[in-house]
Amino acid sequence: MTLNVTKIHDLFDQFTRKINGHIQQRDREQHLTIPSHIGQGKITRTHIRPGMEIMMTDITFENDMILHIQEACSLFEISYCMSGEIYCEWSGKTSQTVTHTGNVLFLEDVKVYEEKKAGMRNQLLEVRFSPEQLLHYAEDVIEQRKMETWLKHHHGNIDQYPNTPAIYKCVSEMLHCEHLGTMKRLYMESKALELIAFFGESDGYGSVGGNMSLHRSDISKLQQAHELVQKHYEQPYSIRELSKQVGMNEFKLKKGFRELFGMTIFELVRQKRMEKALWYLEVANLNVGETAVSVGYSNASNFTENFRKHYGCNPSDYLKRIRQSDIEQNRPHNR
Repeated sequence: MTLNVTKIHDLFDQFTRKINGHIQQRDREQHLTIPSHIGQGKITRTHIRPGMEIMMTDITFENDMILHIQEACSLFEISYCMSGEIYCEWSGKTSQTVTHTGNVLFLEDVKVYEEKKAGMRNQLLEVRFSPEQLLHYAEDVIEQRKMETWLKHHHGNIDQYPNTPAIYKCVSEMLHCEHLGTMKRLYMESKALELIAFFGESDGYGSVGGNMSLHRSDISKLQQAHELVQKHYEQPYSIRELSKQVGMNEFKLKKGFRELFGMTIFELVRQKRMEKALWYLEVANLNVGETAVSVGYSNASNFTENFRKHYGCNPSDYLKRIRQSDIEQNRPHNR
C-alpha cells in the first residue's frame, strides 16, 4: 500500500480510503473500523487543530501490513507503542519499535517503508505536529532557539526515547480516556502537551524542565484564566482558546497554572464538574448513571471512581446519606 502524505492529516484519510474502512464522526473525533479482511480493531483520530492531531491505533492485522509512505511534508511526531512490533526503513536507516518503547521523529521529503506483523495486537499512540505548530509553544526567542535545536537534533531520524513511569502513565491515560466531546478534546490536548514536557525532560532538548519564574503580569493572566475556567467549565475552552483570551503562550499557561494553583486546567474543570454532580444528585434528583452522563462521563464506573476520590464516598452512598438525613429531619420529635 502506497500513501503520499503532503500534510500531516493525510495519513489517516488516505489509509481509510485504501482499505475502504467505515468512519464514524463525533465532533473533531473520527473512528475508523477496520474491514474484517484487513483485520480487527480501529483507529481513532482526534483533530486538535490544523497542524496537530492525535492518533490511537488498536489493530490486529490478518496479514502483514506493509506501507510505503512518501512523507512529502515536514512531520514532527512523538509516538508510544503499548504493544506490537513496527519495522521501518528510510534513507538507508532502520528502526525496530517493540512493546513499551517510544519514538520521536522529524521527517520531510523522504520515503518510509513500514511493516507491522500479522496476528499481533498493535496498540499505538501518535501525537503528530507540523514543525510550525510545535514552535508555536515557544514563549520567546530563546525558547524558540532551544526547540529549533531539538528539531535539528532529530531531523531525518526515528529515535527511541526512555520509557519513564511518567511517560507510560500519561500514554495510558490518553488511551483510556472516557470523556466525551469538548471535555475529551481538552483532556487530550492537555495530555499531549504533558507528553511533550516529559519527553523534553528525558531527552534534554526543549525548554520544559524546572520551576517557572512568574512575573506579576503572568500571575494576573493566570488568575484571569482561573476565573474563565470556573465560569465556562460546562463548555470549557481549549488550551489555545484560553491562551488567546488571557494573552499568554499555551505552554507557559499550562505550566504556570499548575505551579500557581496546584492543579492542571483539566483538574479544575473536573473539580467544577464534580461540584455540579452534587447538584444533579441533590436538587435535580438524577440517579448515578444519569448524573455521570450529564457531567461528561460515558462510563458510570469511572464517574464513581472520580467522585469517590473527590468526596471520599461513592455517589450511591452519598445519595443514601441524603435520604437518611431527609427522613430524620421529617421525623416527628417527641416532646
